[in-house]
Amino acid sequence: MKNFVFPLNNGLALVKDGRYCLAFIDCDGQKRVRSKNEKIGKGWSVPFLRGILYFFVGIFSYIKTLILEDEMNSRTEEEKTKSYTNSKQIEFISKYLLLFATILLAFIYGFVILGFGPSFILETVLKIQDRLLLRFLISLFRTLIIYLSFVLLRFLPYMQSFFKFNSIGQNLLSGKKVSVSNFLNFIVIVCLFSTFVISLVAINVLWIANFFINLALFLFLIGLSYEILSLIEKAKTNLFRDFSFITTWLVFIKPSITQIEISNMVQIEIENQNDEKYENGEVPLSSLFAEMKTKLEANERYEKSDVEWIIANVLGVNRAELKLKKSVSKEEAKKILSYCGRRAKGEPLSSIFGFVDFYGCKIEVNKKVLSPRMETELLVDECLKKIKKDNLKTVLDLCTGSGAIAIAIAKNSTAQIYASDLSKQALTVAKFNAEQNNVKVEFVHSDLFSSIKKKFDLIVSNPPYIKTKDIEKLDKEVKDYDPKMALDGGTDGYEFYRKIVKFAPSFLKKSGYLFFEVGKGQAQKIASLMKAQNFLDIKVLNDYNKIERIVYGRIDK
Repeated sequence: MKNFVFPLNNGLALVKDGRYCLAFIDCDGQKRVRSKNEKIGKGWSVPFLRGILYFFVGIFSYIKTLILEDEMNSRTEEEKTKSYTNSKQIEFISKYLLLFATILLAFIYGFVILGFGPSFILETVLKIQDRLLLRFLISLFRTLIIYLSFVLLRFLPYMQSFFKFNSIGQNLLSGKKVSVSNFLNFIVIVCLFSTFVISLVAINVLWIANFFINLALFLFLIGLSYEILSLIEKAKTNLFRDFSFITTWLVFIKPSITQIEISNMVQIEIENQNDEKYENGEVPLSSLFAEMKTKLEANERYEKSDVEWIIANVLGVNRAELKLKKSVSKEEAKKILSYCGRRAKGEPLSSIFGFVDFYGCKIEVNKKVLSPRMETELLVDECLKKIKKDNLKTVLDLCTGSGAIAIAIAKNSTAQIYASDLSKQALTVAKFNAEQNNVKVEFVHSDLFSSIKKKFDLIVSNPPYIKTKDIEKLDKEVKDYDPKMALDGGTDGYEFYRKIVKFAPSFLKKSGYLFFEVGKGQAQKIASLMKAQNFLDIKVLNDYNKIERIVYGRIDK
């Protein structure tokens, strides 16, 4: 089925891949959303016929959209006070007066301005006698009048919101704001093209015959317009696309923040395939998600996982269960948006909620420990693979901080886990986290290996690796909320790696492994340090963003 964008003055409707969704701002200033499945008809792949279907199904769907918007805008019976009923009666009368005025203007426009006007000016005033030239000029004149009418609409303040919604809606469909096959652009093209051709042909037999011949010609021109636009859309050269600017600029205007939020609602609603009708007092989750996305994107902090994390924590569900939710209460929405505002200002989620979800473990954090990052879960993954494959018995987490790595490994393996840190405050947090997650970890207060008394099958570390001079250049959410001690890796960022690589062989059992998480651009240097200390089978692994993030090797002694 053909995909459609139907802009409204206060919203947007989308038909995409058999789904229909309408989102708009109602008379009370609330964002409303509605979606459902659409039946997919036949004929959308037949040349010419698909253009005719696009035209008439599009108009029918647009009218249906307006009716649905009006239904959703109506209030409940309890809200219909006498004053409200009176205002609705006035509105009803106003609508009919507007309809009558529109019909009158359409008559004047069609029969006087388009029909009689050009002929009178060219034949009577300018006295052009050549019939072929006269028909050509009349066709051109009428087409120009229609084009100028669309230009006038383009600059009317009332219509600007309409075209803004059209622009952002088209962006959702095709990934670009300008599309020559956009429904509004298609309507403009059909009006201009059919007016010119039908006026040029100028069939003049019996009036009833004129009607049916012109109707057949009009349908043919609709199909032809669609096929031409489809070819332009697929054209490899920009020549035709640049030429199409003659009409596309009429129906596309850069959207505002409000329009972007509405478009996000539509996109989320269609992706989630929600078929719910939301009652008063409930805020659609898609509306909330859209508003959060807009706010975070404006501050260049948008991550879908962050949005889901905030909503899930306020609602007290996990992210998987979040997919079953369709709406939230106004109180919950207010709380969620408050947290979103803090995140938009640069405050990390760990600071907002006081904990993070790390490898299925709830890890409490504060300003005394580094908040574990998602990339560190990959380090845990690789350690667990090696522990299970080689049946490793003992593991040391060096520079443990919050204890996240040690706790995650302890919870997912049978190995005996040890963890050390120079900061006593960090160890207090780590011990609390181990108790909360019901795992056994032996914690040691130690400056790297200074208080370590035994050897291990595997040593893992995510030590400080930021250059001292670069700490102040870090993002606000890192430099203002993570302890400097957990960030400062010395003059060149390799101070801890050099020490750990140098002394680790003395604390590893035969064929023991050393695992590191490293900073961007540090992997090859650290691999060289390990090679110089006779580590074998050194591997460098990428994170989710294809950045070299994990380095590990085996000692053979």
